[in-house]
Amino acid sequence: MGLDGVIIIDKPCGVSSSAVVLQVKRIIGARKAGHAGTLDPLATGVLPLCINEGTKLVPFFMQGEKEYIATLRLGIETDTQDREGTVIRRSEKIPLDQSEVERIFNEFQGEVLQTPPMFSALKHNGIPLYRIARRGENIPRRARRITIDRIRVLSFDAPYISFFVRCSPGTYIRTLCADIGARLHCGAHLVELKRVRNGAFHITRSLPLEDLRNAVRNGSVGKHLIPLNEALPDLPAVVIDRQLGKKVSHGMPCSARDVAGMALPQFAAGNRIKLVTADGRLIAIAACCIESDALPGLAPHQLVFKILRNFQLQEFD
Repeated sequence: MGLDGVIIIDKPCGVSSSAVVLQVKRIIGARKAGHAGTLDPLATGVLPLCINEGTKLVPFFMQGEKEYIATLRLGIETDTQDREGTVIRRSEKIPLDQSEVERIFNEFQGEVLQTPPMFSALKHNGIPLYRIARRGENIPRRARRITIDRIRVLSFDAPYISFFVRCSPGTYIRTLCADIGARLHCGAHLVELKRVRNGAFHITRSLPLEDLRNAVRNGSVGKHLIPLNEALPDLPAVVIDRQLGKKVSHGMPCSARDVAGMALPQFAAGNRIKLVTADGRLIAIAACCIESDALPGLAPHQLVFKILRNFQLQEFD
């Protein structure tokens, strides 16, 4: 099946992100597939699946903001910071004052330092931390700066708190739960987690695996595929002609001569843009080598756009 783009899967609980990739690959008969941002097995929600040529987009999705709805349990700490771990500490001193709980939550809004958990895929001397943790070892980890753009308590029914959080990539929600528990002096762990947004991809466009199977059976899977160009809505697009399209589809850069007379947006050196066909198909993602204001003074051979990723279109093969 010749599908190129992104399908947003509503990941079920209890399976790994890589297992979902394999299932989707089999269901739709894709040559290649990969996810853009892993979810732990207990987590559900938005898992963008990049299909065939769409796998080239994965690096461009990794820096997008994330949004989650999570539930933590106060009074119990686990070694994995979630419900799947071993209980390591209990406390009966669970706060009952919702205003105090909300005050502590508000302390985590903004830039904060977060120490990655031992049970994570981060590596120490080439070894994933979770393997070291399973040996019963604990090694020092450097705290990393993350951004909590918004955090809000949705419900408080002690010992459970449900909350919404919008955060930067690389934020561990189970560690956030543990840190909140520490500030409340009773400990806590994550019990439920649903990702509702990953960059430009929202839960409202997600598809359960069974619905994907049904879409394949009735021939409507294409309706759920986000085309390559639409998958990067925040990047400005430059429409190029067939001659230049053939050049950049093979990874060759664009010079001032190539773009002379074209309608170009304003851009700064280092910005990224999309190069697209007249009918809106993505040919390449490029980095701007100069500022757009410098274009009039460039020699014809000087570079304007350097190709970061090029995409195979049949007409340019």
